[in-house]
Formats: sequence, structure tokens, C-alpha cells
Amino acid sequence: MPESTELQIPTDLTDEKPRAPRRSGQTMVRVYKEIRDQILDGVIPQGAHLSIQAIAMATDASNGPVISALGRLANEGLVLHQRGRGYRVAEWTPESLENLLVVRRALETEAARLAAERADADDLDRLQAMVDHMAALVRDGRRADAYLTDVEFHMAVAEVSQCKGLIDALRRSHLLEVVQRRLQIYEPLGDFANMSALHQKLVDAIASGDPDRAGAVMHKHLTSRDLA
Repeated sequence: MPESTELQIPTDLTDEKPRAPRRSGQTMVRVYKEIRDQILDGVIPQGAHLSIQAIAMATDASNGPVISALGRLANEGLVLHQRGRGYRVAEWTPESLENLLVVRRALETEAARLAAERADADDLDRLQAMVDHMAALVRDGRRADAYLTDVEFHMAVAEVSQCKGLIDALRRSHLLEVVQRRLQIYEPLGDFANMSALHQKLVDAIASGDPDRAGAVMHKHLTSRDLA
């Protein structure tokens, strides 16, 4: 297990220009996003120790906002805190990812049901455009970009549901991590060639206006190991 890690220090943090005072809450959000992105992108590896002092220095923040940011990440399950041992990045196992997928499946099934009831023409055009873009990425063999579009599509469906609590909960379920890690584990089963076709079924179901159909299609989509 890695003993420690360092955040990548952005170039704008290495100059010596005077900075205007920042509000603690804004700083916490900024630090939270930087750490979260680096964890999800794999820059900070699983199991790595997170030094409060090192993060504070790398992000040009005081210890208070860093501790708050780590606490938020701990509440979301990306970071673990042990008394006397500090913080470390959570480690993802097939079992933990499957548990996250169960949560995601429940949230997204309801999101699809609500989207079918509430989507207007602009919403449907946006979802269709995303699937068309996904198809182009698949044709070009751009897997990483296609997987990112997959994540963006599912968040777009949640946004169409117009349910703030559901949207926030889905964001906290770490879609990108679930998709990336699960596809790594089940890579031989991934149906990359049919990615856009599978998501077209979701668009068609939502466009039908039938919440039962949309919910069932989404549930099946997230139950199959073809694609997350």
C-alpha cells in the first residue's frame, strides 16, 4: 500500500504574485474538487495516505479547508479516516463497485422514469445529440472519450428528471469511478461497438413518455455487463 502521495501542483500555484483573500467555504470547495478529480483520474492511487499539510501546501490553502474537504470526501466514500492514522484513499474492489452499482441502478431507474414524464423537445434533442456524438467516437475508436460521454449522458438523464435530491445523490455515487473501474474489471465483456445503440434504446424509451418503459430499459441497461 502506498505510504503517501502528493497532489500535482498547478502552475498557477507556483508563482509568487500576491493573492486576494479567499473565503474558507470557497477554498474548501476548490480543494475538494482538486482532490476528488485526482482520485477519480487515478493520479492519487488507491490506498494512498493523504497528508493534510502536503495538500494545504499544494493547493495554497490552510489546514481548515483541507480538513473539511477530506471530511466531505470521507462522507462520500472516496476517502477513509482512521483516528490516529489520518486519511487515505479508499480502495475499490469488485464487491464495493457492485454495491455502488446497486445504488446507481436504483437512482437511475427512478431518474429515467421521471425523465420520461418531464422531458421536453429540447431535452430529447440534447440526449439524442449526445448519443450521436457517442456513435462518432465509437466509429473513431476513441474509447476514453466515449466512456466520458457515457457518464455525461447518464447525468443528463438525471438532470432531465428535475429532481435535485436525486441528481445530487447520483453525483455522489461517483459515476465516472464506477464506469472506469467496472469496465477495467469486466473489459472482456464490454460491448464497445454497440455503446451508442444501447444508449439509443434509453433515448427512445424516455421519448415514449412511458415511465414504466423508461425505468425498465434503464434498469436492464445497468444490470447487463455489456456496458455500465
